[in-house]
Amino acid sequence: MRQNLRAFAASMRIGWEIESNWTKVPLYLLYAAVRPLALCLLLYYLFKAAVSVGAPGDDPRFVAIFLGNAFFTVFVSMTSGLSWSIISDREHYQLIRYVYIAPAPFIWIIIGRAITLLLVALSSVALVLLIGKLLLAIPIGPAQIDWFMLLSGQVMGLIATCGLGIFFAGLLLVTARHSLLLAEGVGGTFLLLCGVLYPTTYLPAALQPLAWLNPLTYWIEASRRAFGVFGFDSRLAALPDWMLLLVFGLLTLMTFVGGWKAFMRFEMYAKRHGKIDQTTNY
Repeated sequence: MRQNLRAFAASMRIGWEIESNWTKVPLYLLYAAVRPLALCLLLYYLFKAAVSVGAPGDDPRFVAIFLGNAFFTVFVSMTSGLSWSIISDREHYQLIRYVYIAPAPFIWIIIGRAITLLLVALSSVALVLLIGKLLLAIPIGPAQIDWFMLLSGQVMGLIATCGLGIFFAGLLLVTARHSLLLAEGVGGTFLLLCGVLYPTTYLPAALQPLAWLNPLTYWIEASRRAFGVFGFDSRLAALPDWMLLLVFGLLTLMTFVGGWKAFMRFEMYAKRHGKIDQTTNY
């Protein structure tokens, strides 16, 4: 266990140095927050131009969209970051064979990279919420936060995100030439299915079950309720808080266990067929 923890800590440090490109911490955290902050500002002016009734911060629909986008950046950062960790180590630097033979389970090293990305993503969320409060007049603040809903929702959401992230990381171990599209396309696909920008009831009838069986949908809803925003999605609004958390918890458990087992199967397949260190890109 001590050896595994040392590998885990070393993976966190290496992941940070690679992601930050060896720059200073405050500068990189500001850089990491530029993309989600730019998207929030874009949504602000789009909503203002489309609705044009008062300030967007006074409309609960925009507040729901703003919060959903802010927290969804955590999922995007972790899943795309874990995918890129496989791509960069295998395709760009071609060092994955040396990482893989380290005296620690490979999945521990992958999760260590995920923790680094998680801390960066959470700092981006905090900065986006602060900018929304100070510059965009979004009515959010510590006094109105339901801390139990916020903390429980974030813990389960991060576990579900980790499960999905390691699933896609394992899939990339056995994927050839399509890994770049997968790493970039996962975030966009889930953005459309999780009720981040619009209620899940707006989806086609065939896609609505995919949204309601997705733990990220309940994560976004729990995050909104924690800040006092209710009723954005009429179907989810019918669930009381305890039932929302119960369904959320069950789906999170299934997602994490499924992602973990899928990664192990992908890893075993990659070892048997010599795909761990193969270079597949042109």
